[in-house]
Amino acid sequence: MRVPSLVAAVDRGLRLSSVPPAGQAVVVGLSGGADSVALLDALALLAGRRGFRVVAAHLDHALRKGSAEDAAFCRSLCQRLGVPFHTAVADVSARARRERGGLEQAARRERYAFLHRVREETGAGAIAVGHTRDDQAETLLMRLLRGAGATGLGGMRPRVGDVIRPLLGVSRDEVLAYLRDRGLGWREDPTNTDLRYLRNRVRHELLPYLEARFNPALREGLARTAALLADEAVHLRGEADGLLDRIARTEGATVVLDPSALAGAPPSVARMVVRQALRRTGGLARVRAVHVERILELARSEDAAGRRLPLPGGREVRYRQGELRFGPRETVAGAVALRRDS
Repeated sequence: MRVPSLVAAVDRGLRLSSVPPAGQAVVVGLSGGADSVALLDALALLAGRRGFRVVAAHLDHALRKGSAEDAAFCRSLCQRLGVPFHTAVADVSARARRERGGLEQAARRERYAFLHRVREETGAGAIAVGHTRDDQAETLLMRLLRGAGATGLGGMRPRVGDVIRPLLGVSRDEVLAYLRDRGLGWREDPTNTDLRYLRNRVRHELLPYLEARFNPALREGLARTAALLADEAVHLRGEADGLLDRIARTEGATVVLDPSALAGAPPSVARMVVRQALRRTGGLARVRAVHVERILELARSEDAAGRRLPLPGGREVRYRQGELRFGPRETVAGAVALRRDS
């Protein structure tokens, strides 16, 4: 892919996402890696033509030696391109300890929280991140290995809320060719070759094996599958939201559902309703398919009165007076715990 082709692909990505309008800004998540450098450069080239502004944002996760050098590289690049630069340092380790989660999850949350802060401070209309077609293929395989359903296998969308992915139709090889043509350098994160991480094993071991033995065009095929499943997930989410509006009400921090209506819905819709109820009462962090299935079993049970199901995040689902109640965990006299939270 030559320079005009990648810029055109990013332009198409912007138009598909309907952002940004003339006069508005877009925040680019700039790590210093190849993908984000190519995205920033392409957007800077398009900004004058389309009449929008570009702002770069780099978060130093402070997890390894050399992270300060990454920030310095990003600052220098932005000076060269004439792009305003915002940066901050995060205590990712502290967040991981506080939330009792992994470093990768904590880093992602810190990063997106920072990007949203920069968007608000600059009045930008969108946040652009550099995920490519290769990232999409890797994500689908990782979720397949974990046993995800059709919604999870839908992978990443070109736009979710104010986050856009203009490079989602571009391969990593095309990104590297673009950078060579433009004479642009980038930073290599040494953790990207650490095989302790699942994504790296998928990238460096599983995908090359499958391409060599089964399908040389596997990444493109997986990305296409993810896109098709994502379109179907949008329809399914619409059906679930409609049912949720009909059978649910909110009482403070608690969402209350009609279990009979939930049990009578098509399983795919019922699962999505449960996930949406969980999203409204604390999010889906550490929620697994097994939690969703246990909630549906509770809804279908004929002797569920007084029972409860502990969930991640200090929450539980309680069956009380013919209703399923999603909310903060509490001590309920006489309640029967289905299973300890893991």
